[in-house]
Amino acid sequence: MAESLQEKECNVVKLFHELWEELLKQRINELVHNQRDKDKVAEIIKREIEDFLRTFPFRDRFNLHPDAKDNAKALAARNCGNERFAPSIGEYMESLQHYNESIAYSEQGSETRALAYGNRSAVCLKFGLYEECLENIRLARASNYPMQLADKLNKREQYVKRCIEEDAEEFSDKVMHTPGQYRPRNSGYPAPKLSYEAHANVPQLVKCVELRQNSEFGRHLVTTQHLKAGDVLLIEKPYASMLNDKERYKRCAFCHNEDTFTLIPCEGCTLTMYCSDECMDKAYKQYHRYECGVLRDCWRIAGRLVGGIVGLRMVATAIASFEQDLEGWTNHLNALDETKVNAFTVDWNKVTDSDIYDTVHVLATNQKRRSREDLAVLMFFTSIVHRLLLERTDLGPFCESSPTRSKLLFDLLLRHWQTSLINKKQVYHVQRSECQDEEDEYYEYNYAGYDSDDEEEYSDEMHAIAVYPLFSMVNHSCIPNVAPIHLLDGRCAFVATRPIAAGEQLFDVYAFASMDFDRSFRIFCLRKSYYFKCRCAVCESFSYVDVRNMTPRETNFLRLLRMVNVPEHQLPMLVEHMNEVGRRYPKHQYTAAEVVLVRILRMMHSYSLEDDMLNTFGSIGLPGLAASLSRSRGGNFR
Repeated sequence: MAESLQEKECNVVKLFHELWEELLKQRINELVHNQRDKDKVAEIIKREIEDFLRTFPFRDRFNLHPDAKDNAKALAARNCGNERFAPSIGEYMESLQHYNESIAYSEQGSETRALAYGNRSAVCLKFGLYEECLENIRLARASNYPMQLADKLNKREQYVKRCIEEDAEEFSDKVMHTPGQYRPRNSGYPAPKLSYEAHANVPQLVKCVELRQNSEFGRHLVTTQHLKAGDVLLIEKPYASMLNDKERYKRCAFCHNEDTFTLIPCEGCTLTMYCSDECMDKAYKQYHRYECGVLRDCWRIAGRLVGGIVGLRMVATAIASFEQDLEGWTNHLNALDETKVNAFTVDWNKVTDSDIYDTVHVLATNQKRRSREDLAVLMFFTSIVHRLLLERTDLGPFCESSPTRSKLLFDLLLRHWQTSLINKKQVYHVQRSECQDEEDEYYEYNYAGYDSDDEEEYSDEMHAIAVYPLFSMVNHSCIPNVAPIHLLDGRCAFVATRPIAAGEQLFDVYAFASMDFDRSFRIFCLRKSYYFKCRCAVCESFSYVDVRNMTPRETNFLRLLRMVNVPEHQLPMLVEHMNEVGRRYPKHQYTAAEVVLVRILRMMHSYSLEDDMLNTFGSIGLPGLAASLSRSRGGNFR
């Protein structure tokens, strides 16, 4: 995994706090004194921040520079890869990501890039990935691989082709794919389907779930019929999603597939890589052309505001969908009655890009609940990003001649950065974990009441963040009754994790689960991040019961379930157990059965066998490595 892009010395939030106390606080407080209109307060703060930035050297202070190719950095990354690849170390996956970083930094058509492709082909050979090896050899030659090393590349190619011929005879039923092309992932299980009749106009949602609104809960979702544990209620595509910065040299920035061995770089920045020309072209057309020049700096300086970075993607997506018609977009928003926008009444069967955008435009920002300092730091950061977009992207010349366009761009950045901070969801995949220490309590107990030191370990790993129009309406509870199951095709299925009675509200958990944090810390974080005080049963009563506190019957059932050890057989057993008549679910406890249900569903739908490098049975993994190492001929073609 690559290092985080965030730089402590360039943290915009930390610096702004110092500026606020020293230079801005008194000045702004005097100007907004006795001003009760929150919108006018925001206008005053914006004006003062923009005046301040006209003379403040923010580019130097944050070391802001266009994200340009740099062969020197590419060489340094390749050298790091060579160190990891050395036989004495043999950390081939780590070396692979360094080679990808080298490819991303190197100039198009350069010898530096060609050498990185050549080195990456050697990693592919180590893992027995012969087709991927040939693809990297092709890319190396297309990028002017040095003539003095051509013989080494030729020998490697000849060796790999012989291996492919032998494998074709030995493994005649092996499923082949073409490296460098988009390849849908398959979990091996049928895709989940809605458990009940769908809405006529919202086919991704069950008909019995409705949007309600009141003064206590705001907009929220309620079921009109009894729901069972395991029911699939919603299967939704995100409006926008963004790859985690640590995954940038491992996954495709568009489809998020793990094609680490054959990623190709964006030629406009050093941050994004793609599994194929197809994904690269789609990303460019759908959003990347408007964010390419600023994305790295946004990651670098955002500090705690980084959670809103998918807001930049939302703005870029919207601009592309409106085909840069910012005047038309302005007119559309001016005429929009936000109180009448309802994602649950939109006809999704014939929805337009404008209709879809409206459903995320009206998501909560909590701007009027923010303190003056919190709003000011958002204005400060947004103003910097706005300036960078005008300097580095096609939006600059387009907005230069029109203050109205420039203002719209700023307003949208501010709105959707806040929207994303409030409404973002983390996107997870399941991967095999390295063995944990046997003294680790979680490892021994595993939330399910049984020892697990002799079974395979898997973990949920976050690889992206996303914003969903419909699921964003689900409120928080520290004891949730629904959970997201992220599918390999980019959609997300939302599943009931316990029975829900007719008339009850659906609840998700906003990152601060009761099993992970104590009550005072949860309440503090939720208030700081989402501007509300949690009033769920466990927070109101101080009576949380640990998930591991199980009845003997529950413990015995989970031990029995473990013995089955096949997810598609475990699931119906568990669902039947959880929906037994008379079974009660305490409001103060997230039960072990609920934890296991989510784990089984994610194992079935969020885990890609072919991407698991620790897998001993998949087509990509150790068999290829074993086959290549077992051959007595061939030698070292490094």
